[in-house]
Amino acid sequence: MKLKNKILLGVISLIAPFFIALNANAARTDMVDVSSNNPMLSQSDLVNMRNNYGVKAVTVKTSEGSTYAWSGAKDAIQNATNAGLYTNGYHFARFGTLAKAQSEANWAVQNAKADGLGVGSVLVVDVEASIFKQNSIAVNDANIAAFNAIVQAAGYRTDIYASASWLGVYLTVPAGSGWIAAYPNTVTTDRYTNYNGWQFSSKVQLSGISGHFDMTQLYTNYYTAGTDKNAVISDSATTNVTKVTKKTTKTGVAVDGVWIVNNSRASTETTLALQKIYNMKWQDGRISKPSALIKILQKHLGVTQDGYMGPKTIKSMQKKLGTPVDGKISSGYSNMVAAMQKKLNAGTKPF
Repeated sequence: MKLKNKILLGVISLIAPFFIALNANAARTDMVDVSSNNPMLSQSDLVNMRNNYGVKAVTVKTSEGSTYAWSGAKDAIQNATNAGLYTNGYHFARFGTLAKAQSEANWAVQNAKADGLGVGSVLVVDVEASIFKQNSIAVNDANIAAFNAIVQAAGYRTDIYASASWLGVYLTVPAGSGWIAAYPNTVTTDRYTNYNGWQFSSKVQLSGISGHFDMTQLYTNYYTAGTDKNAVISDSATTNVTKVTKKTTKTGVAVDGVWIVNNSRASTETTLALQKIYNMKWQDGRISKPSALIKILQKHLGVTQDGYMGPKTIKSMQKKLGTPVDGKISSGYSNMVAAMQKKLNAGTKPF
């Protein structure tokens, strides 16, 4: 995202491919946002970000105004999804009237769907165009609310992106929501902790990945579909971090996002963990057709208990876990399955 008069935080990669060198202190690289201003990130680039720099979510520019749609958005969303990252989108707003806000909202929804942004993802309204300076806070707030109402009706969650200097001047962003941009010369403390996230730089460089990137430190799990507790940090909890290294291995079910029951192959480890947590009589890590395990899950989900993993059952699982809803389990990495595996590792019944 482009903001005028940015104060850039220089982040320079100086050491091994699995480290990021920061200016003295650092915010966490929880979320990256991308547009035509950035190089196209490949799936391997995003896996690198996920595994070695702690990136959990990607927010992709899908549209702007009433006519622009980013041609690279579909590939960017697909690459992020395949890399196992939570995927969201944003629309660069240029509306100054209620009618224009509604028109842009319909355009934003149209492009988000065309680009494959899953229902249940966050579709952000990016408020930084100069036209907002021509209206009062009340008018801008009303227009933004009208935009968000249409986006929500389409099944997306909403949020507002804005510069910290605009808060209370050109618009209202309630505490507990919002994605706030502010770029200090050095990052010495956590800022804007009452919001969903703080975009602290537009010039982050990561070793092994070309380009400069907008990076955000998250304070809630709103952008990770409400399932990744590791996206939540307390005030000043990570300001002294100078390196981001590979994640340590934990015991439990592998969070690999793989559990394909509708193609006759299932992750034995994940299936066995489900059988155990639901106290099933048979605990063999296998799924038959029909399946007693699937019937138990369907009972908890409140859907027809036929023992088969059909689209309706999968959609109910996705809604329950807060992941994008499409009624399908990917043949590769599935956000829904990964969310389920994380709950199993926490000793919690997923449904």
